[in-house]
Amino acid sequence: MPDPSAAERAYQRLKDDIVKGALPAGPLDVRAIGDRLRMSVTPVREALARLSSERLVNLAPHHGYAVTTPSAQRLESLYDLAGLLIDACLERIKIASTPKSAPSRDFATYGIYPDDVTTLMREIAMAQGNGELTDQVAALNDRLFVARRCEPKLFPGADQEAEALAVLFRTRDISGLQLLLRTHHRLRIERVDALARLVAETISQG
Repeated sequence: MPDPSAAERAYQRLKDDIVKGALPAGPLDVRAIGDRLRMSVTPVREALARLSSERLVNLAPHHGYAVTTPSAQRLESLYDLAGLLIDACLERIKIASTPKSAPSRDFATYGIYPDDVTTLMREIAMAQGNGELTDQVAALNDRLFVARRCEPKLFPGADQEAEALAVLFRTRDISGLQLLLRTHHRLRIERVDALARLVAETISQG
């Protein structure tokens, strides 16, 4: 019987590699992955099936699994949905007046843009108190992480924007945060073709 912990370890390791761009685009060799992770192919296949359900990898008939390279249309949908979900979170925070949790740290301290934005989105989702909504934001964070790595190349002021967003959340200027985040997502949707090209290059380089 397969070791459930082995499948979970494989899932977490592969997911981390994919969202950070450490795995290049193209077919994934299940046996080679198993050798690298020092486990059999069964938990690796279970992990890849789970990642396929999250659309982080594709399963092509007769070709096996491959790292997904999102199209411009796909990225546009993800940014659009992220904007809608985060806006819904902020509306819930406004209605509640008092957030369910305070920010866990001073944002923009990593100095690494994708980490800062991902953390901010997670904190916003956690503060609104609905677990299902929080999980949806987390899943979108994973799918958008590699695109966020590319954003500073198109938006030179991205780091400053992340800091401004963090300040608005820390000071609980929710209306101001909503306005800036709506602009944030709109601008990325407007440049989604260029972002998709950068993401494809990033994934292909590994």
